[in-house]
Amino acid sequence: MDPAEYLAFVPLLFYGIALADLLGQWRRFFDRNYFYFPYFLTTIIFTEAGVWNVYQYLEIVSRLEGVSYAQYWLYLVQPIIFLLTVSALTPEFEIKDTESYFKERLSLVYGLLAIFIFSHFFSGFSSMIAVSFLKYTRIILAFLSIIIAFIKRIWLIYLMAVIAVAKAIRTFFCSLFPVPCSLKI
Repeated sequence: MDPAEYLAFVPLLFYGIALADLLGQWRRFFDRNYFYFPYFLTTIIFTEAGVWNVYQYLEIVSRLEGVSYAQYWLYLVQPIIFLLTVSALTPEFEIKDTESYFKERLSLVYGLLAIFIFSHFFSGFSSMIAVSFLKYTRIILAFLSIIIAFIKRIWLIYLMAVIAVAKAIRTFFCSLFPVPCSLKI
């Protein structure tokens, strides 16, 4: 294991813990007593965001070798914020009223999500947002998260889910067929 892979272990561990927590929540989706559709959408959005950020570490690992301690902390900020966001989102399984739990924590969850999205513009992940489509959708999603955090309108979560799914689909197909996606949209 080279030094860069060693340094990538901790951020990836944080993402792994958060993703394990999110995937553990999926059992709620199969029980009518626990199911709440906006919570379901938020969990899907967070799961995709976590997987995307883990995937992006393939690019970042090569830049980790020789970083200073302070620079390394910049690489840890996003996984820590993501882990905090997921921890704020996910209730214990004993809590049966997912709807009231989710509505109660809506401001915290979406406020942290906005911070997480904006952190991509200021840290070692900044090169990930070179593609204009991704940059603009991240800006829209971040501001939408702020709006959801402050006005707590559930219908905005549906709008956010549509935008996030469109971004995920485009990113997925661009990874399969990179030539048409290289155009700035």
